[in-house]
Amino acid sequence: MGSTAYKYHAVDETGTRKSGRIDAQNEQAAFQQLLEQGFTPLTVKECSSALSVLRSRRVTQIEIATLTREMSVLVEANIPIGRGLLSIAEHEKNPALRDMIFDIASMIESGEKITSAFARYQHVFGAVYIETLRSAEQSGQIGPVASHLADMLERNIETTQQLKRAMTYPIIVVCFVILALSVIVIFVVPKFATIFEANGVELPLTTRVVRAMGASITQYWWLYLSIIVSGAFMLIRTWKSKSGRFKIEKLLHKLPYIGTMMTAVTTARFSRVMSIGLESGIEVISAIEIAGGSTGRPVFQDECIRMCDRMRSGEGLSDVINRAQGLPSFARRLFGSGKDSEELARAGSIIARHYDRQSDYLAKNINTIIEPMITIAMAGIVLLVALSVFLPMWQMISINK
Repeated sequence: MGSTAYKYHAVDETGTRKSGRIDAQNEQAAFQQLLEQGFTPLTVKECSSALSVLRSRRVTQIEIATLTREMSVLVEANIPIGRGLLSIAEHEKNPALRDMIFDIASMIESGEKITSAFARYQHVFGAVYIETLRSAEQSGQIGPVASHLADMLERNIETTQQLKRAMTYPIIVVCFVILALSVIVIFVVPKFATIFEANGVELPLTTRVVRAMGASITQYWWLYLSIIVSGAFMLIRTWKSKSGRFKIEKLLHKLPYIGTMMTAVTTARFSRVMSIGLESGIEVISAIEIAGGSTGRPVFQDECIRMCDRMRSGEGLSDVINRAQGLPSFARRLFGSGKDSEELARAGSIIARHYDRQSDYLAKNINTIIEPMITIAMAGIVLLVALSVFLPMWQMISINK
């Protein structure tokens, strides 16, 4: 009978946690081999096949939010978090997430701090999640803070989904318009132009322009395709660089509707994370730094760093907040009125709810801004095609009278 690879987490005679892989005929034999080697097994499970790992390597934000919610319930129910996470992992279907939870649980069971165990997977949870959890562990408020973290993650997911749903219809319409315009410019208008010229009609400017566009696309399609691909590549590369994203975000903030929506989302996320941080015992300056980093907006992050530097140099919170250009006036007034961490945390919660509602409204009504623009663009395209075809047609009818 062939052997199977098993992944294990165990504790040696000195209490040090060990992990690795072992080949055995079955799970019981793997346990026995570990005992013979002087280890106390914590978990032993069969290694996932390469195919299953490839199919589900990614851990989604929804899964992280669900795990965080379940963890908060475990703490509130006074269930040891290590044992509770093991029970969660046993019912998890995603192999990548299951392996991660098993590893975290085994580290906690072997005596490591909760934050240290989660910090090993900071690339999955994010720096804000880990720092907030660390402060919550120090203050003994893991249950409430985990619940707040789950609320924050669920809220971020909901906002992202709303934006995707709002943008789906305009994107589909724009794609069909581009397709229809390409067919008209490349095939329809040139055919009509040939017929009109054969009948001695002098083509108007609109028809000549459209025909030239079609001929250019037909002859140099590879050049246009290269320009589009290169432009998309440069845009993605610029967005991924810190300086490039900084410039793009400053430009987006100047756009009428998009800028307002970005400010609402940023303010809500900043206020919520700051409130969670203060409630978990983080100092005000550290809470501002963590909350600024959680927004994912380089422009606002830099402003938060400057705010913290001014506070370290002796400026008061109200003076620093009132000079924050990235925060709306309502948020500045409410934060500036806070006299201690408790009041600031309460103000952050109120501000987050207010701008969550505003961002919801803006996301749901983005179509009211985009649809008129699409309608105007389509009307312009129809007018251009009509002039390109019907003007020479009327001339041809006049000639043949």
